Amino acid sequence: MVPLAKTQAFKQWLPLVSDRWIVSQRYDLVFFIGSFVFTLLFWGLYQIANQFHFFLQGDSILITYFVFSALLDHPHIFQTFSRTHGDLVEFKRHKFIHTVGLGGLIAGGFLLTSLKLEAELIVFASLFGSYHIIRQHYGFLKAYKNLNRDRKRLDDWLDFGTFYSGMFACFFNDYSGIEAPIVIYKDFQCNFPNIPSIFVEITWAIFLGLLTLFVLRQLVSWWRKEPLNLPKLLLMLAVLSTHYFIFFVTTTPFLVAEALETAYHDVQYHGWMMQHQTKQFPAVNHVAIKGLAIALLYGIVVGWIELKGLLYQDVWMWLFMPFTMIIIYHYYVDGIIWKFSSQPELRPMQFAATTTEGKTQTKISA
Repeated sequence: MVPLAKTQAFKQWLPLVSDRWIVSQRYDLVFFIGSFVFTLLFWGLYQIANQFHFFLQGDSILITYFVFSALLDHPHIFQTFSRTHGDLVEFKRHKFIHTVGLGGLIAGGFLLTSLKLEAELIVFASLFGSYHIIRQHYGFLKAYKNLNRDRKRLDDWLDFGTFYSGMFACFFNDYSGIEAPIVIYKDFQCNFPNIPSIFVEITWAIFLGLLTLFVLRQLVSWWRKEPLNLPKLLLMLAVLSTHYFIFFVTTTPFLVAEALETAYHDVQYHGWMMQHQTKQFPAVNHVAIKGLAIALLYGIVVGWIELKGLLYQDVWMWLFMPFTMIIIYHYYVDGIIWKFSSQPELRPMQFAATTTEGKTQTKISA
């Protein structure tokens, strides 16, 4: 047995942590932080599909992308409507965007299709989507900073700089130095803006410098016995390492890379929306499960239409176009409908579970 004196001495070196969560420790670790495992699962699915002949004639790209789009991506897009059109307060607040704006986007999509610009639209959506994903991850980071009162100016700057420089270093590594057309699927291709490769070297150098300062800052806080923001640290580790894996470690086709990058984000969003639905519609039994079931049905139908569009690029692409524009609508309105500063009813709804918790600073147990 370890002597009691040594055990107590060891515990004195354990960091003091601040660990307030958005919903609860278990919920957050499953949906907001630990859901990075879905990126690994889809990478594994792609690798396995390369070795075995599943459905879709063993096409590993389509197998991976269809499972992703039908079961995760399009369902998470549909979940937005419970906030934009199911929430009467929000619908009235931005009625023009949710009606005329959405209709105008869909009309614009048909126009671009008639001009044979479907591939360019898909590439634009992927770029917009990458920015949207980065913003969502940072939104969770800010939530954990606010909940754990981690708002010192030095920490704000280091967190912001380390996160964004790391994310954009990963992004530029995959989307720079592209001279040949991007192959979306077989002969469905599109020219891509040629971002100079120097952007990778610059952002990577900035990231490594800021990461060093960030780590030193945590060590100083630990030495001073200041509480470390555990949820923030876990989220940053999960997000940055996952994007490094996607953009530096793996080399996959366009559609598979889309699945790997977006899967983590999708599960985060499902978890966020289920929390919102539970709070927004407390009188409806199992509202989050029912909402998820409807979203999955929507995803399977839309995913099948998208699959047909990729395979035949004929009338099916025209049928899928409204759903492409709904994706872009989702990217845009998400930056509006979750602004807590201008929508005071959101904060007590989304963070109600954390406002009555007890101690926020605890020792990590041995």
